[in-house]
Amino acid sequence: MSSDPSQPTSEQAAPKTTGIFYGWWMLGLISVMAAMNNAFFDKGPTLFLIPVGAALGLNRATVSLIFSLGRSEGALNGPVVGYLVDRFGARRIMVIGTVLAGMGFALFSAAPNLWVFALAYLGFVALGATMAFQDSATSMVNMWFSRYRVRAMSIREASGNLGSTVLIPLMTLVIAIYDWRVAALMGAGAYLLLILPLISFLKESPESMGLLPDGADRDLVRRSETSQTSPAEVQRIRSFYDRVDFTVKEAMRTSSFWYLLTGTVLRQVSRVAIDLHYVAILQWKDLDVGVASLIFTLRLGMNVPSKLVVGYFGDRVSKPAILTGGMVLYTMGMGLLLGSDLVWVLVISAVISGMAEGITPVNWGAIGDYFGRRHYATLRGIINLSYSWALLSVPWAAGWWFDNHESYTVPILVSGIAGAISAVIYAIMRQPQSPSRVTAG
Repeated sequence: MSSDPSQPTSEQAAPKTTGIFYGWWMLGLISVMAAMNNAFFDKGPTLFLIPVGAALGLNRATVSLIFSLGRSEGALNGPVVGYLVDRFGARRIMVIGTVLAGMGFALFSAAPNLWVFALAYLGFVALGATMAFQDSATSMVNMWFSRYRVRAMSIREASGNLGSTVLIPLMTLVIAIYDWRVAALMGAGAYLLLILPLISFLKESPESMGLLPDGADRDLVRRSETSQTSPAEVQRIRSFYDRVDFTVKEAMRTSSFWYLLTGTVLRQVSRVAIDLHYVAILQWKDLDVGVASLIFTLRLGMNVPSKLVVGYFGDRVSKPAILTGGMVLYTMGMGLLLGSDLVWVLVISAVISGMAEGITPVNWGAIGDYFGRRHYATLRGIINLSYSWALLSVPWAAGWWFDNHESYTVPILVSGIAGAISAVIYAIMRQPQSPSRVTAG
């Protein structure tokens, strides 16, 4: 039986909003989990790409295809998982996904051939990690925050990149001293022994505890409804807590949704191949694996301050402006990566493109800001599905191109062009008007 997690139950009293809002504790827990997931699932394939291929006798295109299928699998499942999250709650889906991911990394670590590798990564790791963190965790953050939504999502995203910044050098060292299989076992332990127990402390929504998003004061919100505060205060409160949730159909009838979807698709086209092949690209430019891994870590590290700064301004500044600026910056980084083999230029490129990743929480926060909390997971799932083809084909195509031409020039060029077009799409995006059923009333 479905239930709306944004509605309090009859047994719940409205506690006074004293002390630290529980949503911030929630965000802290989710951020710790995201840090581990980001390192092992999101960024780990960049380190696994070459050693897994060497160990299993696979070319770069084949290994890229498996990792790309894993990323696209989450996008393909997006609408279904989003519906399940909206219907049954995010925490249940997170538990299932975390168990699957942990089991998958354990099986992946023992893979003797392509088929076990594919089964472990596609049937367990990718399915579980995307269920737990691409859809469920982000939906939970969206439920707990309204006024501070982008700020909260930025903290979550920055924590994920901070986790990669810390763990990627450790994983690199483990792979160099021992084997990639040991690093994969570390991933299994992270999901099953660390992340899984933490999920028990998560709550579905502030309403499930008798609270409001952001820890808003109920009396102040109530006074805003009867105009018993100053006009400026009324407008501020109503702008965050008196919003109407779009239905899925209503959201899909707006041009804003399709601009956001198209901009996101092109943004993913611009980055997915670069993310997976980044260390390999630097090795192609005659850097040794140690230096390449350090520059990759620097690129990840730049995500952290960038996302925190963008998160601070993301709830204050126009989202189209932030998204456009980020993609312009990213395109500049690709230009430097394409145009030079000098280490200092590649470092600047890593800094610039890493900073550009700061717009990620704004991209996903715009769904909640534009269309509300109730159907966030479903709408995000639809957008995820729309770029699933890119997650599959673009990294594989980059690997195929390198196998046949021993060059990454064309993949980098495609990335820059897609980024530039994405910037244009974001620039013309605008916040939608309220649904006709509201304006008519």
